[in-house]
Formats: sequence, structure tokens, C-alpha cells
Amino acid sequence: KMLEKNKYVPRVNQIDAIYLNKDITRLIRDNLLDNLQAISPVLFVKIQPELDLIIQSAIWFGSVGKRCSSFGQQLLVLAYDAEKLTVSRLVLHFALTVLPGYIKSWEERRLSHRVEWFSQIIRWAENSALVLNILNYFRFLKTGRKPTLVDYLLGLDYISLRNNQRRDIGYKYLTRELLWGGFMEILGLVLPIINFRKIHRLLKTWVFGQTASGRRSSHVFLAPKMTMGTTCTYCGERPTLPHHMGCGHIYCYYCLSANILTDSNFSCTKCGASCTEDKVQSV
Repeated sequence: KMLEKNKYVPRVNQIDAIYLNKDITRLIRDNLLDNLQAISPVLFVKIQPELDLIIQSAIWFGSVGKRCSSFGQQLLVLAYDAEKLTVSRLVLHFALTVLPGYIKSWEERRLSHRVEWFSQIIRWAENSALVLNILNYFRFLKTGRKPTLVDYLLGLDYISLRNNQRRDIGYKYLTRELLWGGFMEILGLVLPIINFRKIHRLLKTWVFGQTASGRRSSHVFLAPKMTMGTTCTYCGERPTLPHHMGCGHIYCYYCLSANILTDSNFSCTKCGASCTEDKVQSV
């Protein structure tokens, strides 16, 4: 007993099939044309439109003509409804999908003197097809059937070759994304709470504790001197709004103020002098 064909195909699968088919066709075409061009560049230039037509025709006959489905559809286990894909519709499908590209290429490369009325017809046809494609796309979003203009004109529908099976979902990848999303949210909540400046000071005190205490005990307050080569003691850049703690070392206002606000025991990174926020002075 034959399984009943599944006429429901999700919109996203139909769109994926179209883009996959374009990419596969482009890869096959470009690879063959590049190889043919390498064999004989002069001959390639002369017969390039015909070579392109032969390749596009071979791709069409090997997919839609033989199996009633493009390569993109085959990857997603889809096909055209074979009952509707009659011989006349196959011929029209070939004419509407393969021949327009050859006609345009022939008009651009073969006519030594471009015929104005012929060029206008091609431009008018391209513009009309563009507008109709846009309108058909909105119709497709509403109905979920016949995603391309050619499919609509020929009355061709996609069917799924999997019996009553819809879009596959890789749950392991979904789980991985959820875990990473939750981890990033935790980091976003935790990182602003961590006082990195205080941790940096504690680690520095733990590693160089004796040296820091020795510098602090012998600290002598000096008047700061601003020169052309003065840099911020904390960030090492040219001081922005230079301020000091009375020890002679100059800081950017933002470097000094931020450290004092986040760490009440902050001391000068060079001499170990400490100061409260209200005693910070400008240079």
C-alpha cells in the first residue's frame, strides 16, 4: 500500500530549498566554467554563453527533468508534485528558468551593434519579473504554496517525500544554545558586582605586601609637577583632567576617582600613599 503523499511543506523548508539550489548550481557552474576557461581562454570568451547554456541545461535535466525536483529540494527530501508536472509544464519550466539567462548573455555578447528595441524588451521583462516576484513572495507568505513566480505560473506545488514528517530539529544544538545563553546571562549579572580593582589591590598586596608596606611607611607628601612627558600613574596615558593625592604622582581624574570609589583602601600604585575622595586635588 502506497503511503499518502504529504502535501504540507513548511515555508522555511521551501525557502531553504530555493537557496540551496542556487548555491549548488552556482558551485557546479563556476567550477566547470573555471576549468574550461583554463583550458582555452580565447575559445572560452567566444562560446561562453553557449557553454553556460549547456551546463545549466545539464543541471536542469539531471534534477528537475529526471527526478521532478531540484538539487536543493532533494537535499531536503522535497519534490514537485509529479501529477502536475506534465511534459508541457516541464518544457515551460525549462524555458522560464534556463533560457532567460542565455538570451540576456547572448544579447550582451553576441550583438556587435545593440538593437535598442531588443534591449528595451529585455529590461522591461527583467523589471516586470522583479515586481511580480515581490508580489508572489507576499502571496507565498500568506498561503505557503508556490514560492517562486515560475512555480505560480505553472501551478507547481512542493510535496514532502517523508510521510507526515515535518522540519527536523536538532535538539542537541538547541540545548547547547540554551546553556550558552544562560551562561551569558549569569555573566552579565555577576561581572558588574565583582570589584576587580579591589581584587587587584589585594592580590598585589598579597604578592608584594612587604614592599608596599615599606613604601607606605616612608611616604613623604610632595607637590606634583606636570611636564610634557607626564603620564597617568594608573593607565600610562597622557592624564585627562590631571589630579593627585598629594604624593607627587599624577593620575587621570577618572582613574583616581573610580579606584577610590570602588576601593576605600586604594593607595598610590607607586609610593603606597592613601587618600580619601574629598582630599583628591587637581594639578
